Amino acid sequence: MKNSIFHEPVSNLVEKICIIILVCSQILISGISSSSLGPMTAFLGDEKDAIQFIYYSGIIATISIYPLIGRFTRYFRKRQLLLMCISLELILLILSVFSKNDVELFICNYLLSTIKMLCLIICIGLFMAKYNLSQSRGLFYGLYYAFSFSLSQLYSYAVAVLLQTYSWKYTFLLSLPGIFISLLIVIFLMHSKRMVRKYPFYQIDWIGYLLFVVSSLCLSFGCIFGERLEWLESNLIRFVFTTAVIGYVLWVLRMLAIRRPYVNVRVLFMFSHVRWGVGLMVCMFFIYNTFNISTEFMKVNLKYNDTYVAASNLYMIIAFLIFIPLTGIWLHRFHRAREPLFIGFMLFAVYYFYTAHIFYPEENSGFFLLPMMIRGAAYGISITSLSYYASVNIPAEASSHRAFLSLASRSVFAAPITSAFWQDRFNHFKQKQYDVIAAQYSMDDYRVQDFMKGSVLDHQKSGHGVELANQLATHSLHAKIYNDALILSAQNIYYVLAVVSLLLAIAVLCLKVLNIHYVSEKNKYPLTYVDV
Repeated sequence: MKNSIFHEPVSNLVEKICIIILVCSQILISGISSSSLGPMTAFLGDEKDAIQFIYYSGIIATISIYPLIGRFTRYFRKRQLLLMCISLELILLILSVFSKNDVELFICNYLLSTIKMLCLIICIGLFMAKYNLSQSRGLFYGLYYAFSFSLSQLYSYAVAVLLQTYSWKYTFLLSLPGIFISLLIVIFLMHSKRMVRKYPFYQIDWIGYLLFVVSSLCLSFGCIFGERLEWLESNLIRFVFTTAVIGYVLWVLRMLAIRRPYVNVRVLFMFSHVRWGVGLMVCMFFIYNTFNISTEFMKVNLKYNDTYVAASNLYMIIAFLIFIPLTGIWLHRFHRAREPLFIGFMLFAVYYFYTAHIFYPEENSGFFLLPMMIRGAAYGISITSLSYYASVNIPAEASSHRAFLSLASRSVFAAPITSAFWQDRFNHFKQKQYDVIAAQYSMDDYRVQDFMKGSVLDHQKSGHGVELANQLATHSLHAKIYNDALILSAQNIYYVLAVVSLLLAIAVLCLKVLNIHYVSEKNKYPLTYVDV
């Protein structure tokens, strides 16, 4: 077919099925899953923070290659590039299985994430050319985000189930069936004809690339190790944060000075809605990136394992598949981001108010169905609206630079910073609540005496001696205090987040810059066109 990468005899239906398989196989490729951090830490003999840093390095690799993808796709033929990328993914996944230390794992994870992003963007381009004929940005985000977020949750659940029986190394093999099928599709069904004019593969700003990568790695390292090393009390943390700041300043200055920059940061100054879109994405992650709090509650108070925690996150898929496409359709038809963005932030407020009231160990997983659906709807509506808002009404040549700034703002900057902030505040509040509750639990209190007597008797009935039974009873008392402190701390943070979410929703109603896309005289560039 004309302008198709597939051979002429391949039918339109077969093309659509093959493209879906290609996109799904790339979404499901993951170097390190968050569910496997614990088992990997035990096997490699490292601290969990070190493995988490490798996990973040994959995110940095994914984002940092984005501005260079256009160079690759215009230099290589699509079939040639897909064949190279998928083959390298296969090799790196197998090498990851045999990683014996964190250095080898870091290299494999970084390279795999880089190549995955390159391959994924090509597959997304094929997907949108086939399923989004109008090239609508609203429909693009409505389709892709619903697809991607749902598959990611299913993958996390599959990893958690796999880890119950097998080693963490087997998680790398989950993607192999999709890769093998993708290889067969590329080899036998695609042609090698050049579809766009060849672009020289030179004058790439590799210094800008390295400056961004090194600075981002330093930022992530500081955010991950900061709390354990007491933040700025540590010389190492001061050094990495200073390096990150200096690196980013040098990076921006270089982007403004050279003729062919790695990223054109002037896009932020040229288009006000890009600045506001990036700023609101950071605000959204500030109120969204609190999974560690609910996860710890499920594991400590409800005694859930990783599989049950991952299963509770599956409830969000229902919201993703309903509300993200509806948001995309709204944006496609009306070009108005204010209304869905207001709804998204309001749903965050509802989620935090509601969840704060069910932070009790007596509740069961069924009670998390509604709040997780609300959370999924809030995130899906908000990210779809902001992605659309920040991306339209700019020239095509600035599109990739804008996309990089949006991705980097939420995944490279906001994600580690907000995660570190809320984890630090959560631990701080837990300690304060623990001290307050422990001071109230005097041994003269009849409730404490009754608890200790009952606990000692239970342990003695289990066959423990008197001394050990008393030790275990004391441990149970401390565990009870910790559980109560965790609940109170989580509730306090969630109430704060509810208020912040409510204020953001009100602010959305007041921001005049959100009118930019439906005031016709201000729309210099097409509102619907997307160049993947």
